[in-house]
Amino acid sequence: MHLPRHSVTIAVVLAIHVLAAALLLAGHAAGAIPPALAGFAYTRGLLHALDADHLCMIDGSTRKLLGERRNPNGVGLAFSLGHSTVVLAAGAAVVLGASWVSTVLDAESSQARILGLIGAGVSALYLLAVAAANIPNLTQHHDHSEPKGPWARLLTKPLGHVRHAGHIYLFGILFGLGFDTASTISLLMITALASLSGSSPIVLMALPLCFTAAMTLGDSINANLMLHVYSHAAASTRARFNTVVTAISITCAVLIASATALDITAAVTGRAAPELDTAPIGWGLVALAVVGTAVIAVLRQNRVRHHAA
Repeated sequence: MHLPRHSVTIAVVLAIHVLAAALLLAGHAAGAIPPALAGFAYTRGLLHALDADHLCMIDGSTRKLLGERRNPNGVGLAFSLGHSTVVLAAGAAVVLGASWVSTVLDAESSQARILGLIGAGVSALYLLAVAAANIPNLTQHHDHSEPKGPWARLLTKPLGHVRHAGHIYLFGILFGLGFDTASTISLLMITALASLSGSSPIVLMALPLCFTAAMTLGDSINANLMLHVYSHAAASTRARFNTVVTAISITCAVLIASATALDITAAVTGRAAPELDTAPIGWGLVALAVVGTAVIAVLRQNRVRHHAA
């Protein structure tokens, strides 16, 4: 399948970086944003892109669209832009002094619990659905037929409307409604701290934009690496390679969804539930992207040498 170049993704990520840099320069000149504060916001965005739910969502969505012979370019960018919409809205509210931000960041408030449950519920259901949708991709040559069984059809039916990367934007918004990750909370706290300088709200938006720039960069790199791996897996004559990488994707999605479901159960019932550390799963997906890309490079090099001989 012919895949268009990633020029749009590159242009958008670059534009966000340029805008963030321009506001940072203005903020630094006004004495409102020290370089260390800007660096902290940027690293928080990079770390947020490495969250297991980000990696798993982008990974599974890329595999799903590719398996349906649709164009998965821009999945990472669309998801991170949706997620960033929530972050930027919250950041704007902070610099404008809106009181609702402190409410939704208070874990004991009803608003925070409701938003958290919505974000977590959407995350768990989407990951289960994308795992079910990717089961046919375990075989190298499948017929793209409808999933078999009532549960499989129930889970995958909502994803029938997800036909291109742009549809992932909405899920990025829904995933971000919880405001419960350390990265997001830290960003909003330092934005509130910077707002005490009395600088222009527009200048102070440099901090959420730094976060956004880093997150879109990280998510886009992850999506492009996985697209490279899965494109090769789908076209490879080595069926085992396709099966292994797809099975890892499905397993990770189920594990992350299960961990999220446990958290939801604990929040709803008020009872302690077993906790699953998802950090190793996220790093496992990063390793899959890096190792998979390296394996493909070696295979291509060996193929070139074979033909040259």
